[in-house]
Amino acid sequence: MMSSSSSEQCDVISLPEDQVFEMLTRVSLDDLAACRQVSTRWRRLTYEPAFAPLHCRRADAVSGYLVQTVARNRYHATFVSSMHPSPPPADLVSLDFLPSPHVRVEAVSPHRGLVCCVDADADAATPRKPASSYYVCKPATRQWRALPNPRLRYRTAATAMLARPGGGGGGAADFKIVRFSVPTLRNCLRCEVFDSRGMAWRRSADVAVWPESLVEAAPAVRAHGAMHWLRWPDRLSGGAEDIFAFDVKTETWRLIGLPPEATTEKRWARKKVAAVEGKLCLVVVVDEEVEVWVLAGYRQERWEKKMTASLTRLAMEEGNSFILRDLYASDVAFFNSVYRVLW
Repeated sequence: MMSSSSSEQCDVISLPEDQVFEMLTRVSLDDLAACRQVSTRWRRLTYEPAFAPLHCRRADAVSGYLVQTVARNRYHATFVSSMHPSPPPADLVSLDFLPSPHVRVEAVSPHRGLVCCVDADADAATPRKPASSYYVCKPATRQWRALPNPRLRYRTAATAMLARPGGGGGGAADFKIVRFSVPTLRNCLRCEVFDSRGMAWRRSADVAVWPESLVEAAPAVRAHGAMHWLRWPDRLSGGAEDIFAFDVKTETWRLIGLPPEATTEKRWARKKVAAVEGKLCLVVVVDEEVEVWVLAGYRQERWEKKMTASLTRLAMEEGNSFILRDLYASDVAFFNSVYRVLW
C-alpha cells in the first residue's frame, strides 16, 4: 500500500509542465536547489531560458555579473545585469557603500548574492594594516560585515566562498571562505578557512599543489559540490594542464584531467572552466572557434563534447579584443571587450 505522503509526491511530480513551471518560479532560492533533485523533468524546467528572469522578478532578486577591472592601479567593479530589459540605474548594485574606498573582489557566492572583498591598499607591504581589511557584503541590500584578517603576510593565490542555506528568518548570512596563499618555500598551497559561525580563521591542511600553477585572477567555479580552478602544468606533478578541485565542506581536494584533445591537439588554446546546469564545463577557444566540453562523469572524469561554434562574426565586429568570461547557459556565453560586454 502506498503511503499518503508518497501518493501526494507522485501527484505533484505528475502535474502538467506549465503548472510545475509556475510553481517552481515561486519557490525560494534555497528550496529551488532541493526541487532540482526531485526529478530530471523539474531540473530541466529550472534551466529553461524563461525560468530565471521570471523567478528573479518574483523573488525580487537581481541576476548578473560583477565585472572587475583595473585601471591606473585601481580596481573597479561594475555590475552587468543579465535581465532584459536591464533594471534602471538606481536599482543596480555597486560596492560604494563599503568603508574602504578602494576594494578588490576576492570571491563571490552567487546563490546568496554575497561578495568577499579586501581593502586593496592594505597589502603585505603596508607597514600599518587596518584592524580589518576583509569584508563580506551583499550589494543588492548594501549590507556588509568586517571580518578578522587571515595571515596577510602570505600572498593570496586563490579564494572561494560558499554560502550555506539560510534559515528563512532574515538573519545574518551563514558562509565559509577558503583562502589559499603562497608560503615562504613556495612548494605548496597554504590553506585557511573562515567560518561565519565562529567568526574566525583556522588553519587547514596544506595542499600539495604548486602555487604558481593556478591561473591568475580566475574566479572559483562551483559544481558537483566543490570549487574548481584551471591549472597550468607544474613542476611538482608534471604532465599537462588540469583542474584543481577543493570541497569546502570536507576540506579535501583532487586534480581532474582535461579531455586529451584539449591537452594535445589544442595545448596552446585559451581555456576556461565554467559551470552550466550544475555540471563542470571546459571552454576551449582556438583561432575563431569555441568548443564546450561537459564533465558528464565527475568521479570517472568522463568528458563529452557538447558543442562547437564559430566566433568568426564576433571577431569581425570586435577584432581580437574580446575575452570569454563565462558560460551563462549551455548555448549562451558572456564576453567582454575593451569597451563593452557581449552575450
